[in-house]
Amino acid sequence: MGILIDKTPDCPYVNFSENGILEIEGRSITEDVYSFWQPLIDWLEQYIKAPALHTKIVVFLEYTNSSSNKYLNEMMKLLDLCASNGNSVEIVWRYEEDDESILMLGQDLDSLTSVSFHFDEVAMERHNLKKIRVRSRKSGNEAIITMRYWDAILRNGHGDDYLIVEEL
Repeated sequence: MGILIDKTPDCPYVNFSENGILEIEGRSITEDVYSFWQPLIDWLEQYIKAPALHTKIVVFLEYTNSSSNKYLNEMMKLLDLCASNGNSVEIVWRYEEDDESILMLGQDLDSLTSVSFHFDEVAMERHNLKKIRVRSRKSGNEAIITMRYWDAILRNGHGDDYLIVEEL
């Protein structure tokens, strides 16, 4: 039996099927990473014992915390083990254009496995690429960020911590 988890503000959509298609998409910032990720690791450990003819994992993360990254690393190690046992494994790492942190996470994970990642840059809406200058109300520090990042700040409930100084 596969795993299907609906996307929430804190957890990504997950669809792991026994036919070899594994999908993860969204944000992973849950406080209880063990309860979310460990069942996926357990499922994958069983899956790689008798995998489909071809396994394809597609990861498209918007944001992830360091605790989730640990589980992603474990997942990639299991997929690497599956491939080293002679099975066909494909890893597609999707990221939004200009999202260097998610791209770098994929590159870091890629360097730890023998399975080559396919990196797929996804074009974003032009509005999301617009830049703004924000000032921290607490420290007074300023930064130039994209509207995509600003939207993430708002979704995380931190909009009141910053002031938009200028639209660029």
